[in-house]
Amino acid sequence: MDTDNNTHQHIVWHDDVLMKQLISYAIGCMMGRYRLDKPGLWIAHQNPTSEEICTYQYKGNNYTIDDDGIMPLMSRDCGFDDNGVLRFAEFLRVAFGEEHLTENLNYIEGCLGKTVEDYLKKDFWKDHKKMYQNRPIYWLFSSKRGAFQVLAYMHRMNPYTVEQIRNKYLLPHIEYINGRIAEMEVKEATLSTSERRTLSKLKENLAECQEYHERLHLVADQQIGFDLDDGVVVNYAKFGDVVAKIK
Repeated sequence: MDTDNNTHQHIVWHDDVLMKQLISYAIGCMMGRYRLDKPGLWIAHQNPTSEEICTYQYKGNNYTIDDDGIMPLMSRDCGFDDNGVLRFAEFLRVAFGEEHLTENLNYIEGCLGKTVEDYLKKDFWKDHKKMYQNRPIYWLFSSKRGAFQVLAYMHRMNPYTVEQIRNKYLLPHIEYINGRIAEMEVKEATLSTSERRTLSKLKENLAECQEYHERLHLVADQQIGFDLDDGVVVNYAKFGDVVAKIK
């Protein structure tokens, strides 16, 4: 081995990459792909049993696997308690302790150079897609500009998953946006410039989600099933333009 100090190769840690890997692992735990209390893969097959997705204990805390394998990746105020940013905070609390939660979140965001919310909304799936060489295991169902977007874990999908996305997430989200618009329009005459911009953005998001609903409804009605042995590319293509492009 060369001992010349000038030729030593030092290990360089890229903190942002490590934090992205932590977030990826956390999402795996949320979806049931991994478990905090067991090594290796947990659910990597279709039709997991209720026992496989049940809540378990870790360090004296209950940790809950997502009940449907579908997770919104939207702003923390989108109204869903299983939204990615909220579930990630819960993961940190259970894995590393309540007393360090704020400190750990601040550290992670410092490494990322952005909030966890922004990373999950804008960058996570692009990184995931790259990591899996355009063979993603979490599929992104997204409207044109991301006003509505949810991840679905491929191994937990079934012919009714798209209808679940429509009925359990998209329709309530449209209703939520409608409610916010109605609240703001009541006091429209007194809105500040910033609030008017928010109202305008909400109306844009509503139109985008309604357009997406028309397309998603058609796909949901098809009750698409697939065989994992056919591979990701073949199966992903069956969902057309209601999922984000993988290339």
